[in-house]
Amino acid sequence: MPLTVRDILDFESLYESELIAGMKGLQKEVTGIMVMEAPDIEAWGNFGQVCLTSFFALENLSLTETKDFFIKANSIGIAAFIVKLDRLVKQIPAHFIEECNVNQIPLIKIQKDTPYEAIILSVMETLINKNKVLLDRYYMISNQFTNMALREPRLKDILALLEELIPNPVSLLKNNSIIYRSINLELGDFHVSKSTKLAKNRYINFEYQRQVVTHTDLSTQHLSQLSVEIPSLGTDVYRLIIHELNQETTEEDFMAIENTVSSLQMELLKKYALKQQNLSHLNEIINDLIYARYQTEEELAEILHFLNLSKKDNIHLVIIDLSVEGDRKKVKREDSESIVNTLSNYISIRWSKFVSLVKKDKIIFLICNSDDDQGFSEKISVAINSFTSLSYYSQLVFNIGISNKSNVTGLHLANKQANNILKILKLTGQKNKIMSYKDLGIFQLFLETNNIDELIKFVPEKILEIQKTKPELNKTLRVFLDHNQNFKTTAEELFIHPKTAKYRIERLIKLANINFENPEELLQINIGLRLLEFIDKTL
Repeated sequence: MPLTVRDILDFESLYESELIAGMKGLQKEVTGIMVMEAPDIEAWGNFGQVCLTSFFALENLSLTETKDFFIKANSIGIAAFIVKLDRLVKQIPAHFIEECNVNQIPLIKIQKDTPYEAIILSVMETLINKNKVLLDRYYMISNQFTNMALREPRLKDILALLEELIPNPVSLLKNNSIIYRSINLELGDFHVSKSTKLAKNRYINFEYQRQVVTHTDLSTQHLSQLSVEIPSLGTDVYRLIIHELNQETTEEDFMAIENTVSSLQMELLKKYALKQQNLSHLNEIINDLIYARYQTEEELAEILHFLNLSKKDNIHLVIIDLSVEGDRKKVKREDSESIVNTLSNYISIRWSKFVSLVKKDKIIFLICNSDDDQGFSEKISVAINSFTSLSYYSQLVFNIGISNKSNVTGLHLANKQANNILKILKLTGQKNKIMSYKDLGIFQLFLETNNIDELIKFVPEKILEIQKTKPELNKTLRVFLDHNQNFKTTAEELFIHPKTAKYRIERLIKLANINFENPEELLQINIGLRLLEFIDKTL
């Protein structure tokens, strides 16, 4: 417990002292003592300091200056004033007493024959002895946590040691859910009604909040607790809770709590590093499967065994391309992992067997199922829409490609199908679109070619000629056809005047002899224009 002003009043050196003001400040902590010689308290004052004075240094201060002096003393944290009246100062001014009461700074009067040395010695001796006790306590606690760390402790082992060292029960929260609680089972869910940041001192390095809470399973209202976040990597947030049921947390308790937080942090970092290592290995295995990077049946069997898959499984491969609304920034890796975890919850409702992979800005799911292509596409759409309806993910922009059903040996083709869907969606400027491979229709023919140059032969010759000399005309034609041959909406999308759009289309009619009344000709031109863009984006 800290040394307080009330404690020093019991010292023999202050036996004949008299407390004349600031009674409400008797619990102020005492950290040192000195003789005050000047009124510039901001230059020499420190938190917890007791000031010995004859008030001679303050005698000539005006009322305003006196008020400012005590306000500064209070803001610094001066613990008390001990005043000795002598031949220079016969009486403590009334406004001094008033300011001590207002600022709750104890004002103690001593006899003029009481030596300062006796008071200073008794205070400093007590502080030195107390610091020695605290230092011994610190080394004892530190050694306990060091020895435990050598035994590869579990999180609950660390928390159990803390409960041995402090008089209050504790809980550990992960993402606001309790994963460890004290033997006091009533300390379950709670509601925070007030939270205040705790000031740091020599025993506090981490960020603490003192909270006033109510527990759903306790009739007692407005209980106090300390909350401290455990610094860690990844997206999970861990918080240590100290339930101050028996007493407020002391300096000695903070020594144990600080060591606990450091130990928990170390264990969480180790767990995160191991998780990332395992995830990296898992990603390599999944990549080997979807890119057919196995040489023998034995290698394939090992991969399937590791992923808990079978040659008999029917699988749809789903690729999700993610970005953030607005500037279309790519999603960070740690955010992608959080998205995978949330999405997996929705997928697991419908399918029990699946694996996932985070790859740069894409998320890949291999989902085992017995649905046909259309049925699977409908179910995955429901799962994705449920996920994107969450407000937390409202800023996400996505496109999703779904392959045809495949067996494990055909996943390299399924992977190509899903990626090709994303290429088409990107090419056509679409977003928040869920598309299966069969939805591509005639474009499947073009996407399955192994030679991009072969696609040129499907582009009408007159469109190719215009592309070489007047590519802006082809772009206008593409937008014109997309907007049902409407000049106004075409002009709005291209940021040009409707007359300019009309002029370009009239030039196209002359140059390419296009008949806008012939649906077959328009179909060929439409496909040709899209192939030109696809070829351009692919090369």
